Amino acid sequence: MRGFQTFNPQLNDFNPIRYYSSNQEEVELALEKSQKAFLNYSKTSPTLRNELLLQIAQELETAKSIIESFYCDESGLSKVRFELEFTRTIFQLNSFSDFLLNDWKKLEIFTPSNQNSPSLRKTQLGIGPVLVLGSSNFPLAYSTIGGDSVAALAAGCSLIVKAHPMHVGTSLEVSKCILSAIRKLNLDEGIFQHLIDDGIELATQLVKDERIKAVGFTGSIKGGRALMDLASQLKTPIPVFAEMGSANPVVFLREGFEDKIDHYSKLFAQSICNDAGQFCTKPGLFFIPKSEKGNELGTKLIEEVIEHSCFYMLHPSIQNKFELLKKERASLVSNLLIEKKGQLEPMQGRQALLQVDALEFLKHNQLQEEVFGPFALIILYEGNDELKTCLEILEGQLTGSIVGDSNKSTDFEDLIDLLSTKVGRLILNGIPTGVLVDEAMNHGGPYPASSDSRFTAVGTQSITRFLRNVTFQNFDEYS
Repeated sequence: MRGFQTFNPQLNDFNPIRYYSSNQEEVELALEKSQKAFLNYSKTSPTLRNELLLQIAQELETAKSIIESFYCDESGLSKVRFELEFTRTIFQLNSFSDFLLNDWKKLEIFTPSNQNSPSLRKTQLGIGPVLVLGSSNFPLAYSTIGGDSVAALAAGCSLIVKAHPMHVGTSLEVSKCILSAIRKLNLDEGIFQHLIDDGIELATQLVKDERIKAVGFTGSIKGGRALMDLASQLKTPIPVFAEMGSANPVVFLREGFEDKIDHYSKLFAQSICNDAGQFCTKPGLFFIPKSEKGNELGTKLIEEVIEHSCFYMLHPSIQNKFELLKKERASLVSNLLIEKKGQLEPMQGRQALLQVDALEFLKHNQLQEEVFGPFALIILYEGNDELKTCLEILEGQLTGSIVGDSNKSTDFEDLIDLLSTKVGRLILNGIPTGVLVDEAMNHGGPYPASSDSRFTAVGTQSITRFLRNVTFQNFDEYS
């Protein structure tokens, strides 16, 4: 068996441990166990599922140091970033734990019988075994026990996780914590199954298996679309809840930013460059007015981005694609690509911006597509009509931001209405990165930002993706 290794971006070399893809016997056993475990786990009380989530959090805390070691070695991300993501992961577990204790009953609706109608009790049941595919850019918060996994377990679904090939070691350590929690509560170990491979073949096989009833995915549009197509072609189609690519437009109004140019240029440069811009909510399109202050803002933003510290990219394949997309974008227009100068470490992302006229932007649909990494496009617009034309052609986005004084903009309400049709979250005078895990948060958006804009991938409401409605009629005596 040839096996495969994860990659250490800081050392620009492969990590020493060799992993081997799950064989067909292991895959079949995982599917069989997951299907059987679901039948009993779906009937467990929210109190027991609450205990499971809390126990998983406790196991993670115990194993924190070894998880951190794998996390940093396999991603190139800093210890500071690990702390933020680990804290977020624990918070997600605690949030769903609280939801199960305090809000689960709110999902049930009961209508008593009367002389003219029967009693009706609508409740929510787990959808079935759920497949979660680990994310490349969040080894914890969107991976093995990330938001999708926690929501599925809270819903009463058994779970199969396929680790992302870049973070197999991290995923395996987290999976040990989950299994330890399950054992300590004397639950069926089939509730959680962990599989690995270094390609897309296993994910394809799992999605096509009739025992899988839903898929959770965070990644590229290409990957998400492939999963959606596979699932739709099944004899019994299943839902794929995919959070995919987004360019996250930022609109600077003609008035209201003039006295905060330094503030906004620093703020958005940080949002573009932090952790090499490897966030699905990184701002990638900046619509800036053609004016004296607009030109000053554009110049200052370029300076701040170019002067910003560089960060390691997650993997050579991601870095290579980043460099390719930068050159492709620059080749579409006559303007030169403005990049950070000087010698960088081999795996660091060289941040860059490209400035174009709005009319040029309108000519090339590729310019509105996400470039994953520390890159952004500055689009200079003449007037609000030109701005609206640019916004109208945009595809669905996770976020959209507006910067300026709403009281001084005659078209502010129109812009809000327009952008609201394009995004899942609208930000005023702030940055889109840093997705707060909160009940009121929506992380999703119209296609291709996500596969279904009716759902969020963040917050306790995300549990509804893995539930289905069942109404019990005339069951008063069993209530």
